[in-house]
Amino acid sequence: MRVRAPRVIAVALVVGAAIPAMGMGAAIGLQDDRLAVQPANLVADRIAMLQSTGTKVSRIDLFWATAAPTVPTTPTDPNDPAYVWEWADAVLGGLVGAGIQPIVTVWNAPAWATGGRTQGIRGVVWNSLSPTNPQAFADFMQALATRYNGQTVIPGWGQVKVTFFEIWNEPNLQIYLYPQYVGRRAVSPSAYVKMANLATPAIKAVNPGAVVISGVTGPKGKSDTSGRGTLDWISDLKTAGLKAGSHYSQHIYPASAPATVNRAVPSWSTLNRVIAAVNTLPGGRAKKIYITEASYTTAWTPYRSVMVTPAKQAAFMKQIFTLPIIKTSRIPLVVWFQLQDNRDWPGGLLTDAGAAKPSLAVFKSLVTRNPPKGNLIP
Repeated sequence: MRVRAPRVIAVALVVGAAIPAMGMGAAIGLQDDRLAVQPANLVADRIAMLQSTGTKVSRIDLFWATAAPTVPTTPTDPNDPAYVWEWADAVLGGLVGAGIQPIVTVWNAPAWATGGRTQGIRGVVWNSLSPTNPQAFADFMQALATRYNGQTVIPGWGQVKVTFFEIWNEPNLQIYLYPQYVGRRAVSPSAYVKMANLATPAIKAVNPGAVVISGVTGPKGKSDTSGRGTLDWISDLKTAGLKAGSHYSQHIYPASAPATVNRAVPSWSTLNRVIAAVNTLPGGRAKKIYITEASYTTAWTPYRSVMVTPAKQAAFMKQIFTLPIIKTSRIPLVVWFQLQDNRDWPGGLLTDAGAAKPSLAVFKSLVTRNPPKGNLIP
């Protein structure tokens, strides 16, 4: 879990062989949470900031509610008049034009898809309610994947090719997918699996070569009323019938240094346990494990009890990429969250005021030393 930059407008990655053969090592990517709440006409400056870091991969939050504020008549058709693509065109077209491969993470359902209701934190920041009909989500993902399949001509942008699509954000946490339980019964895994199982083939049908990522597990150790623990969540997905066809993603925000051995799940030292659990899923051993969020925060926040100095943040970032498990072929990417601090989540390469932290120089060096490989290259 991490808290994004505040929104401007409210909305009504068998136990044996857990660590595979050594590879060239994971690439590093970067997320700018401010980009998700920036008006379309102002995103160019944020993209320029991302480009200045040298990153070749960026994870992007795309809000379903923003792109589909009203019910589409032909939901799989990106040309349906209900769809509003201005922000998505500016961000995805701008990133691809800047030589940055987007990982598009879609969540935040429109009220029309959740029975007319919304639910969020601190008022309505985003809608965490599960869609009442998972097919509606799959239809939107098909429309999205069609528009950015590299064959569709987008006015002002030409043909924009997006390869990576991630299904929701941290659906094991109730602040992002609600409800987690009905009584004592976990219902979020079933709701999520229905979305993922429908959306994965829908995306691939219209966007040949697309890489779909599911799981997207928030960094929670044990199950409780606020959501499902990491290992429980993976087991839940198996029980709920998650099909083969997608890869897996995990978020890691550990309390200790990367090289410190501990039992906390998820952490860098227990990532092998996450991989072992993913191996038990259908097609699990073929799944890459994308770390689509990771960082260390450098100031106090009400959402996190651990903080490090800016110097330690930089040292820990460098240390992550020395870990044997991060050098395996199983983990292609670690995305740092985030580009710039916000008041609730100070994990950035820049302070809230825009001053560079030592981690910025480390990030730039890691981009050069750990370039993206295969289809992660734009």
